Amino acid sequence: MFTVLEFHNISSRGICWTNMPAKRFADVLDLLQAETHIVAPTDLEHYLNSQDDSERPHVMLSFDDGYEEIYTTAYPMMRERGLAGMVSTVAGYVGKRNLWDIMGGGLDHLGWHQLEELLAAGWSICSHTMTHPDLKRCTDDRLAWELEQSKQILEKRLGLEVPAVAYPFGRFNSRVLRAAQKTGYRIGFTVGAEVWKGVRGPLTTIRVPVYQIDSDPLIRAKVAPDGFLKRLDAFKNRFFNRLSLLTSFAHRHRFKGIPQQF
Repeated sequence: MFTVLEFHNISSRGICWTNMPAKRFADVLDLLQAETHIVAPTDLEHYLNSQDDSERPHVMLSFDDGYEEIYTTAYPMMRERGLAGMVSTVAGYVGKRNLWDIMGGGLDHLGWHQLEELLAAGWSICSHTMTHPDLKRCTDDRLAWELEQSKQILEKRLGLEVPAVAYPFGRFNSRVLRAAQKTGYRIGFTVGAEVWKGVRGPLTTIRVPVYQIDSDPLIRAKVAPDGFLKRLDAFKNRFFNRLSLLTSFAHRHRFKGIPQQF
């Protein structure tokens, strides 16, 4: 079984459930290394397009929103263990404060030089749009701009192909899928333990969130094929995802139309 795990900020700052203290993150890494096979993000497409029948779970580590603590805290810990991850990058906020987030605002995003160092160390980058909106609620023009502009900026500045996009808040529909495919994305990441209306494929790849409150048994359940704890974890993740829509609501009122400051 292959699972993409989703972390956010590796930090003790703030009280948001997405902030994971460094000590707990180290414990999670040790658990995963002991009980799973952690794959390199550069092998993502191989695992998405192949059938994994091994008994030992295969996992990839991803980091949402691209906060600076990924570089200052998570990166050294993963480098010591010979691991690499994928960063979902909000292209319009590289090197800037996360003013788009009302629940975790005040955090700095990774800068270009930090992203370049991560790439040189075997990490990968995916687009997280330009401004992190709810793509389902964007006009057609805004949707195209969010997907196309972010891909172009990341590819031009970092000198590589960006084949994947992480839908903000994990929210998408058939219109978003068509736009992502038209833009040239081969992989799209959503959030949760369900597939949207039975649609399976690389453009609806599920990431399973990992929060600071998750116990070791829940971590194991996230990478298991099925079970009561896995279903309980999915219910909890849906609840937290609904809370994140507060940021989506505020974002719609802050940015109307295509933002001109980016």
